[in-house]
Amino acid sequence: MSSEATKIREAIIERLTGQDWLPVNGFRRQVRPQLQEEELPALLVVIVDELESPEDEANCGQPRFMNDVTIGISYCVDEMLPEDLDQALDAATDGIRKRLLQDPTFVRGVDPSKAMDDPDRWPLFEAVTKVRRGRLFPQEGATYFAEGRLEITFQFRTSYDPDIEDVLEHVVITARPAGAGPGTPPIGLSIDIPTT
Repeated sequence: MSSEATKIREAIIERLTGQDWLPVNGFRRQVRPQLQEEELPALLVVIVDELESPEDEANCGQPRFMNDVTIGISYCVDEMLPEDLDQALDAATDGIRKRLLQDPTFVRGVDPSKAMDDPDRWPLFEAVTKVRRGRLFPQEGATYFAEGRLEITFQFRTSYDPDIEDVLEHVVITARPAGAGPGTPPIGLSIDIPTT
């Protein structure tokens, strides 16, 4: 079963695949050695990190967390004059940001074409909490290229319910009436819980 972070990454790749304004020679999901000339332009979509912080009090009840998952999107271009690279990176990163953040099926995480009881229909995340944009101009390699980077942080909740192997079969209640003296016998009740 895929993690929530992996589902978000795959939803991003699904929405960026086949876009005319984003020419790529394939998608990468993991960071690998340096890109080669024949692989450019390239798009890399990776899970950068995930942070779980307590949702409420850290020591109260089962562990419940607010998750912040950062997905990194890297677009690499080459074979342009250095002064043209800025414009190409601006166009690609603006297009990626708009394609994702203006798509209601992505932002709300609901695909209306799926059945109501399909778990993939429900939101992948609750909020986009941060978008960070940057550029990198690596100087090593046979060709001059540039990399536009987007890091988008998504927030959602997780809860770790306890694994309980024992089955509750019955409850025993013992009580004394209020104000009763020490010699008053207790009232007892036993409730059997049906097992299914």
